[in-house]
Amino acid sequence: MVNQQQILTVAQVAAICGVNRNTVGLWIRSRKLLAQRTGRNYTVAAPDLILFLKTTGRDIPAELAELTFLEPHFRTIQHCWDYFQSTNHLNGCRDCAVYKNKLDVCFVGRDAASTYCRGQCGDCRYFQETFLPRLQLVHQFALPAAVYKDFYLWCGNRKWAQILGYAERDLIGLGIEQVFHPDSLRAVMASFKKRALGDPAVPGVDDVFLTNDRNEKIALSISVYPLLEPAGAWLLLGETRPQ
Repeated sequence: MVNQQQILTVAQVAAICGVNRNTVGLWIRSRKLLAQRTGRNYTVAAPDLILFLKTTGRDIPAELAELTFLEPHFRTIQHCWDYFQSTNHLNGCRDCAVYKNKLDVCFVGRDAASTYCRGQCGDCRYFQETFLPRLQLVHQFALPAAVYKDFYLWCGNRKWAQILGYAERDLIGLGIEQVFHPDSLRAVMASFKKRALGDPAVPGVDDVFLTNDRNEKIALSISVYPLLEPAGAWLLLGETRPQ
């Protein structure tokens, strides 16, 4: 039985799917099936295989069937330059600040002067395939909601964007110092660091001040919850309060 964390060889994928190894190789070379190169061979993460089978309308083999009911399956996060390696887009990656600094998440470096990509992250195929499925949960909340990781917002819903005075797409990669008012910034950073370290004494709700596009001070109570995906990220749920 295949488990959620299992890494499969090409031979194992072929056996599970009932095809030959050349067919699996074709799936990989056409970039329909995401694989990692290990020396001269390729390996495939079980969730990536399930996602490939689902999106191409293929039957889910019995070995994988149980996993389809456990949790959502997302495309493995790979660097943007790896994603674009077979396209003309790669020509600009070598001079990009994201590539030079080996940033794991490209959109947190979007404001750097030497960032190659200048379009909207929300319109990027890489973002849509890799990150968006992990972040869409924020739109299920009636309260202001956002996903935060490593001192950056990864996204926010419409109500969070309205509080800050931004368009939703402009929240992607917004630095924490652009979100929280200076009166709250130090305390927020300390609180988030302690949560990341698993400090049980950190309260579940932070009373903070946000700053909007007019530099106004917005009082908010934020409940913070850890997420499984993206790993190490936090869900922020806000409720306005009197100042």
